[in-house]
Amino acid sequence: MLVSYNWLQDFLDLDVDPKDLAEKITRTGVEIASVDHPQEGLKKLVVGHVLDCDGVEGTHLHLTHVDVGEDEPLQIVCGAPNVAAGEDVIVALHGARIAGNEKIKKGKIRGMESYGMICGLQEIGFADSVVPEKYADGIFVFPEDADVKPGDDVYHALGMDDYILDFDITPNRADTLSMEGSAYEVGAIVDQKPKIEDVVLKEDGPDWTSELNAEVDEKLAPKYYLRKVSGVKISESPLWMQRRLWNAGIRPINNVVDVTNYVMLLTGQPMHAYDARTFKDGKLVVRKAEKGEKLTLLNDKEVELDPNDIIITDGKEPVMMAGVMGGKNSEVEDDTTDVILESAVFDGTLVRKAALRHANRTEASSRFEKGINWDNTQKALDMAALLLRNDANGTINEGEIKATDAQRKPAVVKTTISYINKVLGTELSNDEMVKIFDRLNFETEVDGDDLTVTVPNRRWDIAIPADLVEEVGRIYGYDNLKSTQPLVAETHGGYSEAETKMRRLKKIVEGQGMMEAISYSLTSPEKAVRYTMDPKATVQVQMPLNSSRSTMRENLMTGLVDAASYNMARKQNQLAFFEQGRVYDHDGGTFNEHEHLATLYAGNTFEDNWQHQTQKIDFYFVKGQLEDLFEAVGIDESKIEYKAAEIDGMHPTRTAAIYLDKEYIGMIGMIAHAVTMADKALRGSELYGYELDLDKLDAHIQKGMTAKPAPKFPAIERDLSILVNKDDSNRDVENVIRANAGKYLVNLKVIDVYAGSHIEPGKKSLAYNLTFLNEKDTLTDEVVNKAMDKVMAALKDDLNAKIR
Repeated sequence: MLVSYNWLQDFLDLDVDPKDLAEKITRTGVEIASVDHPQEGLKKLVVGHVLDCDGVEGTHLHLTHVDVGEDEPLQIVCGAPNVAAGEDVIVALHGARIAGNEKIKKGKIRGMESYGMICGLQEIGFADSVVPEKYADGIFVFPEDADVKPGDDVYHALGMDDYILDFDITPNRADTLSMEGSAYEVGAIVDQKPKIEDVVLKEDGPDWTSELNAEVDEKLAPKYYLRKVSGVKISESPLWMQRRLWNAGIRPINNVVDVTNYVMLLTGQPMHAYDARTFKDGKLVVRKAEKGEKLTLLNDKEVELDPNDIIITDGKEPVMMAGVMGGKNSEVEDDTTDVILESAVFDGTLVRKAALRHANRTEASSRFEKGINWDNTQKALDMAALLLRNDANGTINEGEIKATDAQRKPAVVKTTISYINKVLGTELSNDEMVKIFDRLNFETEVDGDDLTVTVPNRRWDIAIPADLVEEVGRIYGYDNLKSTQPLVAETHGGYSEAETKMRRLKKIVEGQGMMEAISYSLTSPEKAVRYTMDPKATVQVQMPLNSSRSTMRENLMTGLVDAASYNMARKQNQLAFFEQGRVYDHDGGTFNEHEHLATLYAGNTFEDNWQHQTQKIDFYFVKGQLEDLFEAVGIDESKIEYKAAEIDGMHPTRTAAIYLDKEYIGMIGMIAHAVTMADKALRGSELYGYELDLDKLDAHIQKGMTAKPAPKFPAIERDLSILVNKDDSNRDVENVIRANAGKYLVNLKVIDVYAGSHIEPGKKSLAYNLTFLNEKDTLTDEVVNKAMDKVMAALKDDLNAKIR
């Protein structure tokens, strides 16, 4: 909101420098983005009266003589198409400075002496967007009502001697989107009561209310008032009104449209003026649009209306998009004589969505979406009618139509003096507290420590005690609040135990050569449950940006696959990613969060190098990486079990579920071909990875690794080759060996696997290396042989294995 300092002085007796005032306002919570003085940098700009004007043959130029209050008129050559004798214009004298710090000098144009320049508004610093259309391509001509004479400085007449304060408000302070609201705010800061005048209206025309039947849905427009002004004469607005409009960033149009904009700036109540001929059938309906309906707006933009748009119709056709912009078919034109004024309160949410939907945000829609003062609906209507009588020779017809008239009661907020003092850290007395609310023009009642504040409708942002605390704090002055140390328990720095474990896991994975990725927590419903063994009910976002960001993820793998696609599309095929983060579900009627760790590999185990021969990453390489991780955090390998599993998004025969003490903790495997083939960037690639549930893994992670001396006594190794059924898993065999090898077995590993024509059908050959060690004494062959005999006997009995 651009607020005029000179206009503020209509409400307050301000004797403070505008820039100092801006600083005070900013310190109370409403930021002033800038303070502009339009006159700054300009000089020697005066009013001139064009005495004569002759066209220069063969050119677009005019030779004029202009009275600028000096002894002799000045000869000025002007190329503007609208220059004419008898006009009062802006003249830049010899030595003047205009916009852009450009200096004007006398000189010759086509051999003719020119002793100055007749200016348009843009040339002295006005933005194109506020220059009246009539003068957009030429010079500015002062209207007949302008109190100017040759030789006067132009700054006051054009409002350029003003200071413009840019109120950069937050949405909750939309009460300052009007001059009256700004006056209340500034008045509270400088401790003055603003002079807000009521409108005294005399109706001097016949009753018109029977001419129009208004049907309004109260849910769409809880307040909807209409008034008729007849016999208006369309022309330019008086200069005082034009300068207030353009200083607020609004282009003057004509004396009817300008009145509605002026009243909106004054009261904060958006208004609209219809040509009364629009409702020649005597009907006005406020409703939602029907699918397929179209409307051409005042800016010549044709829109196809949405069923959620609020529209005003003449009973048949739409004539306005309510709260946003009027239609061309109801526009006030040069031959308009009768005007119907509308002052209403529309549903702010629907107005905001309509303005966004049609990319047509306006000053009116901005106010409706943030909220307006319900108490000003009547005042705005009467003020507009009064101005049309004064400035457009209109006759105010008797009566008004109130199609809907819902009332909003002022908010009553109860709190205590001690509560406000406690929160602010102040020691304000009851009288001091009441004085602050009196400066804000809030009614207060004090009963001991109890405080009851009645908040007027113009401050709809205040509803709870915390709001009152804020008001007291900012008016009292944030700089006046004492700085105190908070009284809290002493805390020590450092990470929690859970955070320490997660950082340790990440450090180990990074040490394996992995690069950390951070992906979106939001994904599509399909990807949210992909790569998940047992999907739970998903967490849906109420207002998603798009369908691919509508659901909270239940796994991290989907984000890593997306990252792989992004990288491979850019020819980065050697990938090793990991992510540690949270996944989400809605299980058991509650929203849950779980910490996960996931990795993804693609390419070769090593980058190509002449020193060694590399190999492609496969399931066993990734499993080896995972086993190294388990070993590094102290998880007993014998408690880990891998079982073949079918998981959506994973390869059906190269995927395993991971169990720790028979509890599912994650999965490992290859991304399914169906996933990689569906993505052009991933086609032909093999992606492997694993994902772990850290919440389930947490209790099994050891605090750290303990170093111990190398053993003093030698170990003994034995190799064992057996023939077992093809369906027997390595886990089954290892469980039998560990259960019978005794306490001195310290390491067991597979050294060979064979299944082929040289052995019986349905069988496979497995070879193991067993390492025995007694850390306290020399281990003898006799002890090891007994252990091996027991192992072989158990393999024969439990698995029907043959020893080879």
